[in-house]
Amino acid sequence: MVSRNPWAEPGCNTDIGFNTSAGAGYNFNSYLGALVNLNVDSVGVNSPTLNTIGVRGGNVNVFSATLDPIVHLTPHRRVDLYVTGGGGEYRREQIFVAPLFPATYGGVPYFGFAPNQFVSQSSVNKPGFDAGIGIAVGSKWRGKFLR
Repeated sequence: MVSRNPWAEPGCNTDIGFNTSAGAGYNFNSYLGALVNLNVDSVGVNSPTLNTIGVRGGNVNVFSATLDPIVHLTPHRRVDLYVTGGGGEYRREQIFVAPLFPATYGGVPYFGFAPNQFVSQSSVNKPGFDAGIGIAVGSKWRGKFLR
């Protein structure tokens, strides 16, 4: 059996999706700073799972917003090693939509199909934390790019 998601483990209920992130930071001095990170992950629910529960479509979304202190270990070098970690809010949302059905108006078909209707939508907000290490590249007098 071939899965449409090449990274999915056997038995995984999700499909291919996308993620995007953005962040900004400020250095208080050469050793200490803070980062604000925003992230959105979205994956579809695979066809076998949708068929099992009898809906046409579905997806799972995760949004996170975190505030992370950053400690620069080698701030005066061209290549700066740093550690970061902090916490914030994580929101998980799961949505399923109904199958398409012909729309009628007074018993007469009405120009095609009705729009999707939500069968189920649930979300959970929870606190969470993150941590990481990284490299910033640049000169010691100008800005650096975090990797």
